[in-house]
Amino acid sequence: MKRVIGIFLTLSSLLTYLIVGRPYDPVENKITTTDMNSGVTTATVLYQYLLMYWVICVSLIITFILGIYFILAKEKQYEECPHYDTPEYTRNK
Repeated sequence: MKRVIGIFLTLSSLLTYLIVGRPYDPVENKITTTDMNSGVTTATVLYQYLLMYWVICVSLIITFILGIYFILAKEKQYEECPHYDTPEYTRNK
């Protein structure tokens, strides 16, 4: 059961990461400078993502790591009744 949950978490985080860039377009900040001697105007464009984009990315990384943990985690094998086979149990009957 852990493995199924791990596969689901891993795949869902990967698919969400692939489509998360579309609605969160970066905000464009233009800085224009003009050199007075040569008359050349240069524009520097800075792209900044919103804070929500980074929150989503961090949560997807955590979900991906948790999914990988669930996939690789060993399931404990429980013995049905290990103390029933001991001699002390059969003597007390």
